[in-house]
Amino acid sequence: MATLLLVTDDAITIKSLKLSLEQQNHSVLVSESIRGARSITSKIDCVICEHRLSDGSGIDLIIHFKPTPLVLLVGQSSLQAGILAMRKGAFDCFTKPVDQVDLVKAVDRATTHYSAITETDSMIGHCESMLKLKRQVSRIAQLDKTILISGESGTGKELVAKSIHAQSKRSGLEMISINCATIPESLIEVELFGDVNAESSNAVSDYPGLIESADQSSLFLDEIGELPTGTQTRLLQFLEEGKFQRVGSTKRICIDVRLIAATRHNLLEMVSTGKFREDLYYRLNIIELTCPPLRDRKDDILILAEAFLEQVKKDMLRSEIRFSDAAKAAISKYRWPGNVRELRNVVQRAVFLCEGPIIKTTDLNIQTINTDLPEFSAGEQHRVTESQPTMSLEDYFQHFV
Repeated sequence: MATLLLVTDDAITIKSLKLSLEQQNHSVLVSESIRGARSITSKIDCVICEHRLSDGSGIDLIIHFKPTPLVLLVGQSSLQAGILAMRKGAFDCFTKPVDQVDLVKAVDRATTHYSAITETDSMIGHCESMLKLKRQVSRIAQLDKTILISGESGTGKELVAKSIHAQSKRSGLEMISINCATIPESLIEVELFGDVNAESSNAVSDYPGLIESADQSSLFLDEIGELPTGTQTRLLQFLEEGKFQRVGSTKRICIDVRLIAATRHNLLEMVSTGKFREDLYYRLNIIELTCPPLRDRKDDILILAEAFLEQVKKDMLRSEIRFSDAAKAAISKYRWPGNVRELRNVVQRAVFLCEGPIIKTTDLNIQTINTDLPEFSAGEQHRVTESQPTMSLEDYFQHFV
């Protein structure tokens, strides 16, 4: 069963489509305006929307609800609008009067597609900063350009990368990930670029690196600020030429990889101190996304906590467990220096420790008063040079789409 949103002010359409969809065991919400649809906060699996409504066009909801699929209903005289809607990312388009059998099939396809995306997309949150981040992810996923994700440790940078990959044209292949901070400096080049066995002429004994393994897919380099200078140089060369050499080889390999990088450091400060190559920074920072810290997402904290609780309850078969009101208050008040990762770990531990069906504040084992934390500063506020300025997301989107 899926939750559908039907957006139309036509009473006949509401009655007929709602009945058909509910007969397929779907739950159907109804809004008679664009404004009303935008105010919906429930999780929606598919939107079915009229092209023309009293306060605007259904096409305007495509970006608003992305990645949730949208099916547009147009009149016979508005076929051009259907073409525009498909270009803007509508899942499907039907002319009125609608063949309800075909519409139900399209909805089933759409919800199946959305389910595949949301399995990898755990960007839970309804605060404005997260909604903005989700909109940005939806807009840039198809651009196939290098992206830099910045944010404090534990804010979900890898989840953002997974969401970008899941909505891209490369989603049919697995995204390859590596945390640059966990690989010894002496091994990082081999891990990324591979090497050849000088003692053997057998190509099977050679070691393909992660870049090569990510051919036709996406490569996620977490904590890219930890890369040694020499590896930074090799990575820059690959990004500029699309070719690289395995360690110990002179053969140049050409592959097609979409790079997504992430960092908890201010790379521009690292550039100013000589710890990170300036040219690599600008090559990476074609588009920059910033993951907000959890302390700035106050409205999302309890939503996340409840989501993590549901997940742990399901895994442990303990459906009776819930937070006490005092525990909820403590969760909301805490500043979460470890961000979303810390919240998930605290909830999991609390389920293990609680002796009854109620999670108490003592089960959380957190202090509700923190000292002030230093604010994370993404690179957007500072520029070392204007020789290669970074485009704004809006300008870049308009330029390439």
